[in-house]
Amino acid sequence: MGFSCMASKGSSPTKHTAYSATIPLPQGKVQAAMQEERANQKRYDEWEDDLRKERTFRKCKVSSDEDRVQMEFKGLQEFLDSKEKNELQKLKQEEEDIMNSLARSQRKLVKQRRSVRALISALEHQLQCPAMEMLQGGNSVLTRSQTLRLKRPDMVPGKQRMIFRTPDLKGMLQVFQGLMDAQKYWVHVTLYQGHNKNVVINEDKKEIQHGNGFRRNLQISETYDFGVLGYPPFYSGKHYWEVDVSRNDAWLLGLNDGERAQPQLCAGNENGIKVQYNPDAKQHVNYQPKYGYWVIGMKNGSVYNAFQECSVTHNASVLVLSLTGRPSRIGVFLDREACTLSFYDVSNHGVLIYRFYEPSFPDEVYPYFNPMSCSEPMTVCGPPS
Repeated sequence: MGFSCMASKGSSPTKHTAYSATIPLPQGKVQAAMQEERANQKRYDEWEDDLRKERTFRKCKVSSDEDRVQMEFKGLQEFLDSKEKNELQKLKQEEEDIMNSLARSQRKLVKQRRSVRALISALEHQLQCPAMEMLQGGNSVLTRSQTLRLKRPDMVPGKQRMIFRTPDLKGMLQVFQGLMDAQKYWVHVTLYQGHNKNVVINEDKKEIQHGNGFRRNLQISETYDFGVLGYPPFYSGKHYWEVDVSRNDAWLLGLNDGERAQPQLCAGNENGIKVQYNPDAKQHVNYQPKYGYWVIGMKNGSVYNAFQECSVTHNASVLVLSLTGRPSRIGVFLDREACTLSFYDVSNHGVLIYRFYEPSFPDEVYPYFNPMSCSEPMTVCGPPS
């Protein structure tokens, strides 16, 4: 009996240990584990969403880059095709000129041959004549023979052009690339008429022309038109816009500081006496950087000017710019980081017309447009589609 009781008592700890192993975990730990796994699931969902967004972004980016590459190569191809066409046209014109020159040489040669044949015929006739007749008519024939001078015709006119010079495609591409780099910063510019009643701006604020050419039957202010500003203003960064001037024989384009919307006029004569402004005295208008203007212009359809100040005398000066042809589309590129304002002849594959270097641009500058007295409109262009 005693042994059994002791055995029973001795077996109790074993039963207690087995029973403890089946006790459920505390509820708090289970909830904590569940929250952690739900957080992991949420984190997984976020990562999956990030991957999906990244795939979409990368796909759009590659597609955009493909469009840009295709556009740039299309532009380069059009540029090269145009240059190829120009070179072939020059060669064709040169061939035509050479053929015409050789044809003239051929006609001269035929004329000389006729003279020689006629002289030979006359000499043969004299040889067949009696001695007395030969003495009488032979002197004139001999004189013709002695005075006849044959001239070798020009075989290859323009000998200096014997070797064809391949155009500088590398230099041309560098010029064109400069324009394409600027066009990456294209901005939408609109015109602001303000109080200027001498100009007419269309509804979408992209086209401007002198009012006298558009409203002939209305009374126009006698104040000379000084142009208008474009918006938005520029405070920093790089900005590019283009203007169609194909129908204009006079214009001014560039930047204005926005504070002096009208050019500063010569205020007095050599004696310091103030003179009244004459609306017709346009030559007294100073479109210079020191007066808040960075512009180039054209007048009479052929003169292109950059208005500057002489570094020695500090007097106003007009620089005549040398261009191969009349531009029909002007690109304007403001790079405030480089402190430059550049003008490109877009119609001539981006040839640089002129560049201002201005380390002290005002904090705020505006695009500037002036159709002068031209009745045809000038148009602010949008970026290519």
